[in-house]
Amino acid sequence: MSAPPIKPHAAADLFARAHPDDFTGDKSCAECHPSTVNEFAASPHAAFMQDPKLPVEQRGCEGCHGPGKIHQADKDAQVISFTKMTPAESNAACLRCHAQTMSESHWKRTEHARAGLACVTCHQIHPSDEKTREPNAPNKGDVTDAKTNFFVARRSPKAMLKSEEAQLCAQCHATQAAEFKQAFHHPVPEGRVVCSDCHTPHPSKDSKVRAGVTYKEKCVTCHNEKAGPFVFEHDPVAGSSGTGCLECHRPHGANNPMLLVATTRGLCGQCHTDKLASSHHPGQTCWSAGCHVSTHGSNINPDFLDQSGGR
Repeated sequence: MSAPPIKPHAAADLFARAHPDDFTGDKSCAECHPSTVNEFAASPHAAFMQDPKLPVEQRGCEGCHGPGKIHQADKDAQVISFTKMTPAESNAACLRCHAQTMSESHWKRTEHARAGLACVTCHQIHPSDEKTREPNAPNKGDVTDAKTNFFVARRSPKAMLKSEEAQLCAQCHATQAAEFKQAFHHPVPEGRVVCSDCHTPHPSKDSKVRAGVTYKEKCVTCHNEKAGPFVFEHDPVAGSSGTGCLECHRPHGANNPMLLVATTRGLCGQCHTDKLASSHHPGQTCWSAGCHVSTHGSNINPDFLDQSGGR
């Protein structure tokens, strides 16, 4: 009589109920799953999980799928199958080893968790074709329609992503992906920047925009010449008003140089409404007329009328 298939909610208990001799090793798995075992052997997971110093319940195939002894006796018997689990259940299995990346309680508070995503939505457990695939070729199952295929690949095999990072994110974040097609954009399509340079897909308890340090703190990791401190601070740059850098700049792409929200004096007029009526340079912007040129801050003039700060 075959053992009952494991119920998904009991997957987390399978390891707790197992005895050391229930774990039979990858060679036994390879008898039925040779191609999968070979793919796994070439993956970043294997480099860690095949360490003989690890406890048997964290080693090889069985480190994720549970002890193989019963399953070998009856292929329909208890085994952890990530394709048959809910996101919460498969995430719990991943967090057995990846608890330092993020706690389960913290993950549940993220936007990705609330959207019903699982670790395996973005990550492959044992990616295939890593050694034979052309550098810019998509993985099997990639979405490579007009929304995503303009991104240049930037490989990150250790992340075990199902496709190149920008393409992967674009599958859900189509609006943001489209912004990178505008005339001026952060160089994500060119492969010089990736989404995770600014955003953390699963922020730890210590991270906030990489998910919510202030936008300034994130932006100035690259644009440090704009950071200050200045003797005379521009409030958005100082972080004392609004959304910081995003008051004037778009984060992904724009049809205006420098990713500006607008290239007219109306940009400044969003905050400085009292100054528009008395403008003495009609038709020009506040900064291009040669007046308020230190728009990010100044060490000399409170009205930013010099070039001591970043433009």
